Amino acid sequence: MVVSKQIISGGIAYGKAIIFKREDSYKCCNNNYDNELSKFIKSIAKITLDIEDQINKSKAQISERVSEIFETHKLIVNDPVVIENTKASINAGANAFNAYDKAIKEVLNQFNKIDNEYMLGRIIDIIDATDRVKAELKNQKYSLVLDVQEPTILILKDIRPSVIYDVKNINVKGFIAESGYFNQHSGIIARTLKIPGIVHGNIFNIVKSNDFVLIDCLKGEIHVNPSSKVISTKMEESR
Repeated sequence: MVVSKQIISGGIAYGKAIIFKREDSYKCCNNNYDNELSKFIKSIAKITLDIEDQINKSKAQISERVSEIFETHKLIVNDPVVIENTKASINAGANAFNAYDKAIKEVLNQFNKIDNEYMLGRIIDIIDATDRVKAELKNQKYSLVLDVQEPTILILKDIRPSVIYDVKNINVKGFIAESGYFNQHSGIIARTLKIPGIVHGNIFNIVKSNDFVLIDCLKGEIHVNPSSKVISTKMEESR
């Protein structure tokens, strides 16, 4: 099967598909903690330090442009309006997670009203940065952790900057996302790291876990379980 879609980052890659759906796993129960305000403030501080570490490492190891993307995430996490609205909800009796989730949804609702590709791309930055705080509030790890033992093509719901940044540390050769834009920050990171990537809106109905997938991000093709001849021909073209 061959399909054509939007290229995010050029190149040719082949590997076994891993489906990675980060569903909204940060939904909280109604439990109340002893000090919700302190929990929220400490979570913001912890994620800020994590992002600062990412900024410093990306500046030293990748490029200043990539570090600037995570500078944006630091600003998102420390948005004074979101922080004050969250504190107000906590003081009114909400737990920290629900208060923060409500404040973020209000911001996202405003962005979703803007019919502009650039601004829609920023929504992913907001979700990516603030989901890190949500994970911290639930004492969960947010970064991409996969035990990849062989060349892999990552199948994603969306393209988050932190996920593409983490890919450089594991055996992922490329990615296919259900949604995304060429100019969003994730695309910049992918192109900087030279990780081939493409968007296909129906990808979860086309590729299953453990399928072998070849992506030609020069011609905009996705080959599912390709023949050895296709693999050898495409790999030769990439040299």
